[in-house]
Amino acid sequence: MKDCVVTEFWKIKRYSVVKAGAVMTVLSVFMGFFYSTASTSEGWDFSYYVHEIISTNCTYFFPVIIMLMAVFLTARERTDDTLKSILTIPVSYRNLLTGKLILLLFLTVAFSLCNIVFAVMVNGFLGLPGMTVQTVAAAAGRIILSNVLIYVAVLPLIVLNTFLLKSSVFGVAFAFVYGYLGTFEGRIMNWYPVKAAMILSDSYCGSGYDLGDFTYQAPPAAAVLAIFLLAAVLLLMVLSGRNGQTEVRGRKGRAVLKKGHDKRMNE
Repeated sequence: MKDCVVTEFWKIKRYSVVKAGAVMTVLSVFMGFFYSTASTSEGWDFSYYVHEIISTNCTYFFPVIIMLMAVFLTARERTDDTLKSILTIPVSYRNLLTGKLILLLFLTVAFSLCNIVFAVMVNGFLGLPGMTVQTVAAAAGRIILSNVLIYVAVLPLIVLNTFLLKSSVFGVAFAFVYGYLGTFEGRIMNWYPVKAAMILSDSYCGSGYDLGDFTYQAPPAAAVLAIFLLAAVLLLMVLSGRNGQTEVRGRKGRAVLKKGHDKRMNE
């Protein structure tokens, strides 16, 4: 498994999709900046600015970033026509995909760190109070946690798109809608995975809306994300096994056809 992850890391360094993901993390910071300058509230500080960044990450940018990277990683062997060669070595199709998903988790953390660096830089320009070493460290933890939880929330969709839909356009479009629905508010949103990620990572979640006596709860949010993680693992085990068998049968069928074709040519 370690070799699969390392190999995927060296492969992705050649592609520009990582740069596209990094640019999108910068855009989420600037969207928080525009929210900051447009607000007339006197309560703005660095912590609330980080809240805005987490909100834009979870609802607009990171579901799309993660799905875009996943589509690129999982489709690479098919588009480059290298899958048939890879399956001849002693590595299962399941391990190959698991290595890609682990790399995707590492990239999510890396993009989160990029997010934090730009947030500190932009806040230096804004001059919002409350930015200290302690608050920056706390903000880093909140941003990384929220984006990793978004990764968990999107993971079942990645697996389904990889094996069933196999569509980059539909996968990314669905991820955008999936994230946007997280902007809604209400008790039922405790059980919505994107909102659950925000509830568990951001104490300001829902604070800007009049929700009455209702407050978001951590237990249902944690439960739904745990269910999504388990569902992703089960889907990967089942669908990767079936797809791997299909690839093997297809490769054997092509080999038999080629052998028969050569025999007819010799006659």
